[in-house]
Amino acid sequence: MKLRRCSKLMMCRLSHTLLAFALLESGSSLVVQQSQQHRAHLAGRLPHDAYIYGNSNGSGAASIACFLPRGQPPAKRARCIAASTISKNDLESTFYSFDADSSGDIDLDELKGALDNLGLAVSDDDARKLFRKYATDGGGTIGLEDFKRLISDEAFADTLPQRQITYAMDLFQKYDEDGSGSIDKNEFLAIARKMKQDSSRRELISVAAAAYGAFVVSESSFEFQFAQKQLRSKYVDQAAEDSQNFYFPTAMLSGDLDKAIARTLKSRGFTPENTLFAHSVCSDEVNNRKEQLIPLMVNRWKEGFSLGGLGGLPFAGKSGFGAYLHHVPDNGKLLILFAPHVGIEADGRVGVLQRDGQSSISTACGAAVGAYKALQEKKTSPPDPLLVLEALKEDDADLFDPQIQKIVELLAPRLDGIEDSANSLAFVTYQMYAIIRELLDACINQTADLYDYASEVAVVGGVMINRRKGGDFFQPLSFETCRKGEPPVDLFQETFGPRPDLRPILGSEDAAL
Repeated sequence: MKLRRCSKLMMCRLSHTLLAFALLESGSSLVVQQSQQHRAHLAGRLPHDAYIYGNSNGSGAASIACFLPRGQPPAKRARCIAASTISKNDLESTFYSFDADSSGDIDLDELKGALDNLGLAVSDDDARKLFRKYATDGGGTIGLEDFKRLISDEAFADTLPQRQITYAMDLFQKYDEDGSGSIDKNEFLAIARKMKQDSSRRELISVAAAAYGAFVVSESSFEFQFAQKQLRSKYVDQAAEDSQNFYFPTAMLSGDLDKAIARTLKSRGFTPENTLFAHSVCSDEVNNRKEQLIPLMVNRWKEGFSLGGLGGLPFAGKSGFGAYLHHVPDNGKLLILFAPHVGIEADGRVGVLQRDGQSSISTACGAAVGAYKALQEKKTSPPDPLLVLEALKEDDADLFDPQIQKIVELLAPRLDGIEDSANSLAFVTYQMYAIIRELLDACINQTADLYDYASEVAVVGGVMINRRKGGDFFQPLSFETCRKGEPPVDLFQETFGPRPDLRPILGSEDAAL
């Protein structure tokens, strides 16, 4: 069987094709019968306005010649993929992705970016004319409904969204391993098997998005976030979801948290131009996956200074914090996010995670779990501040690690009450949060020249939650900002809503943060 590249337009439906054929896979073979009855059955699994032409070589297997809207000859294809056929979800996700400040409006430059992203290229002059025509409020911006009317303007009547085709061609070339210009049966079986058995998180979202008529999402941040949020319930591990909802009851998707922080700080004058972002999170690579919190915030604020080491503790210390402070724009602002991290596996276990490319699971956070295990092996009483070094063999002294030693030293006196907690590793994670918060507070409060360089300091704290499927989450626990000579301002409820009740997780009022 061949998937033949007879036209570029056929490629924009390739993702639909992959899903439909994967559903028909049986055992190790993939057969598409040529009968009218089966062809109709297959068409029922594709978008409602498409159908398949089978091959005519009598082989009993169908090849895809093209997908066309029903009742339309090939000459009409371009007009039928005009701008007016872009889905409502695509329009809305595009609009909100370019509404960077979440104000509900976009300006002329943001409009140009949105049109380009949809594949509707127009000249600067035409963009200005369209903008003036639909900026109905006279305030130099247009809202979502104005944007929808603009996209339906007659100027786009015959415009082909080139971006769809580009993505589809890239997708085709990715799977055309031998460069032959077609995907044969063996290549396609490998694709289907990979999607079914060892798909990455992004490939799963791409398939789900294709089934709902969305663009291929793996190449674009805003499309990925939109599909992740809307479609995650269809492939997420429910046991992991239930575990997260109990132990981290008000956790937010990374993209939602990033937007919420930006929305609040905008009202206080924080911009990418006057703000220097820093993070104190564990150096584990799982915290730096594309489309997750740290890369999203670095992208939004344009730069990111790393203060954190193992466990998320700010091992850059006072010297590192001083360097960060001295890099802030003149009279600018500091934004610091800190968090320990914890994995939640598919079966709901806290503290472990199957990492990309590995068949086995591993601890997350490895530093926090390792420190806790070392304390459990040696502990004689809760306040006993033991060191990891004591557990090493005589000939392993060269493995001395000052960061792990410090984590154990600071964690040991915080284990009182762990026996009453709902989950020991969730308890340890929340204690790691408290440790990081205290260390950062010390850095800030003991920096005498802080406000000689910065006009305001905002600090966001919580727990990063690593998930195999469905995207990483963040459990917010604190959000404060401070200016010279003024008391700290608590921004938590304004930004995130009610604070979580941690007593059922930590076990007592005394253990609560």
